[in-house]
Amino acid sequence: MSANQADGTVHVALVGCGQIADAHLTQLRYVPGVRVVAVCDRHPELAEQAAMRFGVPHWFCDLEAMLAGPRIDAVHVTTPAQSHGSLAMRLLDAGVHVYVEKPFTVDAAEAERVLQAAERAGRLVCVGHDQSWDPIWRQALRCARDGELGRVRHVESLLGYPLDGPFGRLVAADPEHWARRLPGGLFHNTISHPLYRITDLMPDEHPGVLAEWFSLHEYGFATELRVLLRGRDMSGALTFTSAIRPHARITRIYGSRASLEVDLDAQVIRRYRTPRSPGAFAKLEIPARQLREAAVNLWTNLRRFLRCDIHYFAGMRALFTEFHAAVRNGGPPPIAYAEILRVTRLMDRIFAECEAHATGAPVRNGPEPAPDDSDARDTLRRVADRQAAADPAERITETGQADGRLEEVRQ
Repeated sequence: MSANQADGTVHVALVGCGQIADAHLTQLRYVPGVRVVAVCDRHPELAEQAAMRFGVPHWFCDLEAMLAGPRIDAVHVTTPAQSHGSLAMRLLDAGVHVYVEKPFTVDAAEAERVLQAAERAGRLVCVGHDQSWDPIWRQALRCARDGELGRVRHVESLLGYPLDGPFGRLVAADPEHWARRLPGGLFHNTISHPLYRITDLMPDEHPGVLAEWFSLHEYGFATELRVLLRGRDMSGALTFTSAIRPHARITRIYGSRASLEVDLDAQVIRRYRTPRSPGAFAKLEIPARQLREAAVNLWTNLRRFLRCDIHYFAGMRALFTEFHAAVRNGGPPPIAYAEILRVTRLMDRIFAECEAHATGAPVRNGPEPAPDDSDARDTLRRVADRQAAADPAERITETGQADGRLEEVRQ
């Protein structure tokens, strides 16, 4: 723990009391050894209402005042992405651990600065890739990594996005909304989720990228994104769409021996294998196998439901638990810093490809050479080596001055 407090409780604050803050404050209630002691937002009415609804003893509308107030060991940053980097660096310099909502930063250069600040301060930083901790996704990863599928050859990751949902309507109606002003527009705030479901299984540091964004709606901005990734031994395809119903979160993993489909909303895994029966008998074997699997999935979800263990933010709670256990016990962060940087760099390349397609500029779609930044690489290599020495089995992949002001808060 940052202050080695005798009671062993991690005192947590939250900065940015918009939409996603409710999920953070709700899930933090269930994390062992954590107490939320303060919330902060530049809009006092948002800070006050969050404190009242979640029983938080202190609220602030100034970051420096909060840091000068109650003891704080860790801060969750849930502001718009444009402020993530500056806030994280200010908080790390103040000596607290930092959990940053996705996207981690606006680009990889800023991500490097944040990770270097964490190294200098001797504090942990984590990004909100919480769906990678969703129980059904962890189960799928075990199937893939234990060899059940053979060699993974291709991953398809689909995200259906509701532009008619509470947040989507705000983005669509306001050309100046903070999400639309990100380098990757609407996608920048969202695609890390379907992207790391590919990179969890694709170890390549710099895969080839083909990407294009466009719109199938009357909106004056891109609402559809298609991405193809080409690694050394496998490929990946990411689809972001606001044009389909239902709005699904589905990932398909194709292996040399078998394949599976992960439905995060239904919380089920569907397996696909070559039938053993010949000819027409295979047409009976396949639905019979699917019927048995559906019965198992129903029984599994019923048991989880009765334990109150099946909900949208199960992965968030699990990631919070690991992060704050690392804060409390002095362990490594749950997501390796090299992996945070790898995903952020890949997002940069995707958006650069999309922009190049949109403007007609030359497009480079082959593997990108590693950036020539020896200081950043040396810092991240030291951190990665220390994390690997601490517990290599827990790494996500098998490879990789703030001014104190708070920006717009509706995350």
